[in-house]
Amino acid sequence: MSKHDDIMKGLGLHGQAVVAALELVADLGRRGPGLDQVAIRIGADPAKLRKIFPDDESLLFAVAEQALMRLMDSCTRAVVKIDPDDAVGQFLALGQAYIRWAAEHRVQFRMIFGHPRLNAAQVPELRRYLDSIVDLMTRMLERARDTGRLRDGEDIPMLVLSSRIFAYGLAQMVVDGRTDSWFPSCTPHEAAEQALQDFVKRIARGSAPRSRRRR
Repeated sequence: MSKHDDIMKGLGLHGQAVVAALELVADLGRRGPGLDQVAIRIGADPAKLRKIFPDDESLLFAVAEQALMRLMDSCTRAVVKIDPDDAVGQFLALGQAYIRWAAEHRVQFRMIFGHPRLNAAQVPELRRYLDSIVDLMTRMLERARDTGRLRDGEDIPMLVLSSRIFAYGLAQMVVDGRTDSWFPSCTPHEAAEQALQDFVKRIARGSAPRSRRRR
């Protein structure tokens, strides 16, 4: 029995369907997956599968939710390793965890942010994960402002937005294989992390009060 078969054997019907659907997303790209295709792939009765997932979209949402849960877990693990008094360091760690997740889970990244049948921002069950990340970013930057790392009047929502756009762009370039030549001695996602680190440092340096910048 292959490692894949061994993993599938240890899962219930729900878990098997999610794994199979993710495989089909990788195989079919923007066209799949459908419940009937998943049922065939795992050798299950389509009627039993439909008792768990009423339609194709609900299965796709389940795959996306699992991916977002893993993203949140990766981000949380990265952030708690940083000194809680270093809000800028935590902010950087959050962004690096996001890029690392995209590099390691390219199919999930493409599905969540590019699948024509899935708009995570419009699905409450999925939107809450994205909102949690935005809330975490906001609180980190507010703490950075309150500790003098950013100006008192810094536009935090706009800073969060620009940071999200930059991190997403880097992650997309990693997934598309467009960071390979940036730093020959680095892996593609390490190159993206270096670019992110420079971006965050410039934010902190450019937003800091003048008295701090002279030091």
